[in-house]
Amino acid sequence: MAGRSLEGLSTALERALTAGDAKALASLYLPTAVITLGVGETRLEATPEETATDRERLGLPILTSVRGIDENGDRGEIVLDWSVEGMTGDGTELELAGDATLECLLVGSEWYIAAEHVRCHEGAHVGSRAASVPRH
Repeated sequence: MAGRSLEGLSTALERALTAGDAKALASLYLPTAVITLGVGETRLEATPEETATDRERLGLPILTSVRGIDENGDRGEIVLDWSVEGMTGDGTELELAGDATLECLLVGSEWYIAAEHVRCHEGAHVGSRAASVPRH
């Protein structure tokens, strides 16, 4: 279930990301939503289901901090910072952070995420138990 307000949608997103709940996370997006992931010059697109499954597979909470919420009629925007840190189930050590802009739409009486633009900051650390990958 999406949110009855942009603040409610933001809170539901934070809970789903912290819990790693793919089903709850996917329910916050419109079926037509596109998620754009950017690292440096590389851009990838994914569906909400693909992204929710990938986020759940990490097995780590994704922490968020909302920087701004803007509502204009039936359209809204949520801007947030995110971070994930720890060891995944396959032994990969992650230390990632970035920001995201969520374009939201009011459908009936519920707010949904219509598009998400995620950016990973440079200098992210990915390593394994066997060897560490240097920071870029």
